Amino acid sequence: MKKTPRRKILLAVDGSDQALEAVRYAGGMMPVDRTEITLFYVGTGFPEVFWDMNGNPLYRSKKKKVMGWLAKSQLVMGEFKEKAYKILEDLGFEEDAVNTSTQARKTGIVKDIIQESYRDYSAVVIGRTGMSRLKDVVIGSMARKVAYKVKHIPTVIVAGKPVFRKILIALDESIESMRAVSSVAALAGAGNPEVTLCHCLLPPSLFHIHDRSKDIDADDEEWRVYHENRFRPYMQEAVQRLVEAGISTDRIEKKFVFTRGNVIHEIIDISHSGDFSTIVVGRREEAGFFESYLRGRFSDKIIQSLEDRAVWVIS
Repeated sequence: MKKTPRRKILLAVDGSDQALEAVRYAGGMMPVDRTEITLFYVGTGFPEVFWDMNGNPLYRSKKKKVMGWLAKSQLVMGEFKEKAYKILEDLGFEEDAVNTSTQARKTGIVKDIIQESYRDYSAVVIGRTGMSRLKDVVIGSMARKVAYKVKHIPTVIVAGKPVFRKILIALDESIESMRAVSSVAALAGAGNPEVTLCHCLLPPSLFHIHDRSKDIDADDEEWRVYHENRFRPYMQEAVQRLVEAGISTDRIEKKFVFTRGNVIHEIIDISHSGDFSTIVVGRREEAGFFESYLRGRFSDKIIQSLEDRAVWVIS
């Protein structure tokens, strides 16, 4: 019997508890029989010049501390890998479906992760925070940089401890939004997760901010019905892609939200009220000035507000 091809997931780790939660999330969200996970660690390492400085008295006095730090780092990563392998084993992953790749930093951690991501991976997963308060700032920035710069595959940023398997997809008419649907279908569809397709309808009054005298709130209901019907073909296409990937129709919900507030806040509020562990958004590369002003940096603002959730960013 021919085995189903596995999709390769690049899991960028740093030895932190948050990285372990990213391992747990990826292992729980992706189907175990169709997923191969690589734990990728970029170490600080030492350039060759350090090993050529043994004759320098100043270096010799610090060498013991430097080597001790390096040994401790290696011990931490060794313990981390054991824990990560145990998590994935308990989730049902076979031994040959989990790999480890460690390398010394070459061009910078972010660039090294991006370069590795081109080696036939289907997604990059990274924790939002690191091993200390100071490092949290660095890792948090690093996670966002990876999300901005990795455009050929989805980037998944994990914060806290996501415990649910429900997925919320923010759906609009953009190509990136439908790619987000396809990514969920390809990476998680075989696991038959609960998925809600959410489309936010903005009131027409927001698009007439330059004409204060015109009162069109009375037409909101008619406008809402019209735009719901206009958007339904997009919604149905999204449903079809999820069903073809193996998700049951009774596990898919279609949601239209009429909001007068901030769309980003609306999506976040829905994720909390509906116990969604995952928010999936498409990142639009081109948008008009007014739309950019109105929407803001959609994926970035959601990433910054993460709490016990994961965000998938798809270009």
